[in-house]
Amino acid sequence: MRTRSDVWKLPHAQGEWPQVLTDYERAVGAMRALDPVDGARPTNPLSWLYQAAIHGRALANGNSDTSDPQWSNCQHGSWFFMPWHRMYLRAFEMVVQHFLGDEQWSLPYWYSIDPDHPESSVLPPAFRDDAPGNQLYTTHRSQRANRGRRLGNFPNLATSVKAALEASAFATDDGTDTFGGGRRDDPSYFGDEQGVLEDVPHGTVHVQVGNDYDPRFGPQPIRRGWMGAFSTAAQDPIFWLHHANIDRLWQMWLDADPAHTNPITESAWADTGFTFPNPTGGPPLTWTIAEVIDTTALGYRYDTTAVPSTVRTPAPVLAGGGGPLEAFIPEPEPKPPPQVVGAAVQVPMIADQRTDVQLTPPAVIGLEAFQEPYERVLLRLEGITGTIAAPAYGIYLNVPPGEPVERYPERLAGTIATFGVPEASRTDADHDGVGLTKVLDITPVRDALAEAGQWDPENLNVAFVPLIPEADDDVLEGLDVPDRPAAVSDLRASRVVVLMA
Repeated sequence: MRTRSDVWKLPHAQGEWPQVLTDYERAVGAMRALDPVDGARPTNPLSWLYQAAIHGRALANGNSDTSDPQWSNCQHGSWFFMPWHRMYLRAFEMVVQHFLGDEQWSLPYWYSIDPDHPESSVLPPAFRDDAPGNQLYTTHRSQRANRGRRLGNFPNLATSVKAALEASAFATDDGTDTFGGGRRDDPSYFGDEQGVLEDVPHGTVHVQVGNDYDPRFGPQPIRRGWMGAFSTAAQDPIFWLHHANIDRLWQMWLDADPAHTNPITESAWADTGFTFPNPTGGPPLTWTIAEVIDTTALGYRYDTTAVPSTVRTPAPVLAGGGGPLEAFIPEPEPKPPPQVVGAAVQVPMIADQRTDVQLTPPAVIGLEAFQEPYERVLLRLEGITGTIAAPAYGIYLNVPPGEPVERYPERLAGTIATFGVPEASRTDADHDGVGLTKVLDITPVRDALAEAGQWDPENLNVAFVPLIPEADDDVLEGLDVPDRPAAVSDLRASRVVVLMA
């Protein structure tokens, strides 16, 4: 049984890389040696560009390249997101093992948003070392990351990681929040309903590591890097360590609460399979989701799945009768469908200033009236589309107009990332461009407002606050950034809804 370890905690001598990264760098070089030298279409399934194209590859017109049936197959915006990437990582790990001749080599992981250790959000040194020939370094990455800066807006991101690990269900079909993503009958290159984990930390790390931003120029990135887009993300060697951590957080979520379960009884999920190239040249590697939900069945485990100190974990309920002290999970009672308490349609999310939206009672837009009582309150952002946006947005509830949101941290509903929005907005032969849907649990905000005597479900205000990393002059030094007017954000949500559930 192999162990995937935290890249920041791997043993190494001062001034040297951990051995696992030295081996990784050597394998990446061997894979790149198989790529076409003229930028032509990759044909060797073990080459670096071919392996990256499995995740995504774009044609000149921006549409997905599916000329090889293995390409542009990544699963996003649905409950297939985590199991597909688990298979992808394992198949890639086998390719690295093949080049190293070492079946014990294991991917390390980068715990980029550890609420207890903000310093770990810095890109590991081996990926920032610009020594000639270093296969782990690339200029197709943000200057902030390559200069060793921490991820921007870390407190917001840490809060969202906590919320993801406390999500109650892997998937639902009633429009409420999920850990793993919305249900779909069939796989799709990008679905529309993201789970909270796919949003943060997954999406925010992609856009911050991939792209450079300068607040003086609005929401448009001044440089786009590989990690910032589906079609190029897997070309950056850090992609694989980032996704190893996402895979680990799935196991962390399961271990944190005995009530957390995978939807293994649902055949539409458990029986769905995906195929990847076999590094030995034998039959393709094919797994069903049911075959990969236990990492030990794939030959690995993680060094730790301990949750951050801020995450609430339930105390076990002890079975009676003087028997063993074991957790008892009661059968859940049937729950009524969620109800809308306020909504707004066609909401622009302007990326260079705060946007306040007054929600209206549901009857105003033709929905049924809200009826008490319900336990949880959710904010559902539907049909988010656009091509120009800030990397992330902080979402606040009922901050007084004109007041800075920083004075009201208890009213932070969560953080949403914009990774994948341009792809989900594109209309082509295979996609209808409906955008992304994100759901946040805002029950703690409701409780804080209620305690202050300010909770009124028919008088709700939602503020969208763009989160753009600070543009340090030394970070932007050397970048070709001509003077230009601020870009105009075209990001919008087709509907913003507050639900009682």
